[in-house]
Amino acid sequence: MRPVRWRRVGGLVGATALVGLTTLGLTPRPALAQACTSGCQSGQIQFTPGEPITVYVVNHSHAIVDIEQVPISGPRTLNPNDAVELSFGWGTSPNIYLLLWPLRDQPIRVHLGRPGPRTLAVEIYSVPSEPSHRSILIENDGRVTVH
Repeated sequence: MRPVRWRRVGGLVGATALVGLTTLGLTPRPALAQACTSGCQSGQIQFTPGEPITVYVVNHSHAIVDIEQVPISGPRTLNPNDAVELSFGWGTSPNIYLLLWPLRDQPIRVHLGRPGPRTLAVEIYSVPSEPSHRSILIENDGRVTVH
């Protein structure tokens, strides 16, 4: 199995660029399985199995958050306003499983978006109370769920 290609997107500039992508309203092609492009809930996004996927993660929370793609890579730390790009050239087979955890045990929630046909945007936000999101699963059939 090939390693995940991590690329840090520069702090606030990267976060602004991602927000710009989602607010520009880049619309997916009509042949896509789901129409949701921003503010999507768990289960509303589906990718074509086998196609390469890029995942942009932006930490809008007040907490330092670790993100790990298990079992392939160790944790990467995202400070507030940091962003990272993850490339999965093999697509959704095997499943892509991302773990998220704030280092101070502060509850977080993620908002999903799909600014492009092969792109998943994950925005992390602080919330005042539990329950907290802890993982994102992109299954080998292309479905995206948050737990």
